[in-house]
Amino acid sequence: MKIDESQILRVAELARLDLGDDEKKEFSTQLSDIISYVEKINELDTADVAPSDHIVELKNVFRADTVLPSIDRAALEKIAPRFEDGHVVVPIIIEGQE
Repeated sequence: MKIDESQILRVAELARLDLGDDEKKEFSTQLSDIISYVEKINELDTADVAPSDHIVELKNVFRADTVLPSIDRAALEKIAPRFEDGHVVVPIIIEGQE
């Protein structure tokens, strides 16, 4: 299937693109090549090929959700620059927020 300049102009108009003459010719050639390649792939017999959404098999890896000891509050107070009411206080980084 050949993509002509009118189709390129229509897509460019929808995408709000201003294409030059060289770009129109280049995109027309590139898109025609892509369509030809897809048409060639469609000629293949895929009746025995199972559909897939990924090339490789994917699986989630889960770990046990276990409670582990955390850092001691006293140790945290020693390493934190500022610690108030059980919280680490950090400097304000967004102006106007207090």
